Amino acid sequence: MYSEDDFRAIDRSIARCRIALIPVLAAFAAFAALGYVKRVKWLALGGLALLAAAACFGVAFFLWPCLRYRGFLRDMREGLSREMVGSVVSVADAPEPQDGALVLPVHILLTREQDERIVYLNASKRDKMPPVGTEARFSLYGRHIREIFPA
Repeated sequence: MYSEDDFRAIDRSIARCRIALIPVLAAFAAFAALGYVKRVKWLALGGLALLAAAACFGVAFFLWPCLRYRGFLRDMREGLSREMVGSVVSVADAPEPQDGALVLPVHILLTREQDERIVYLNASKRDKMPPVGTEARFSLYGRHIREIFPA
């Protein structure tokens, strides 16, 4: 389900975030530097305050989620996996954040144990999910679906 295209896409997003952040931060740093050079206290303090606010906002709301998702993808590719065999009971409609990714909770009825489990499907991979009632073999990393195979 996951391919190198996913890594390239998130790397492009990270690059776009960095490219968008750098000029804004440089402009506020220039205001602060100008305030220091001209000895204008309010300009220096205002530039530093804007620089800090822009850095915190840009990193927290744009760059950090992309970095977390790239870490999630790396863990999915390199981490240990396990398999479950069962039928799909339901797939949630609303995505929720989990481990740096937006996921959809999927209820699976295990064939052998006759027990229901909740695993998570990346919301961008919804089209690769088999329909409800289909029996499949799921390759998992933790509680996240890595691959789906027909049973």
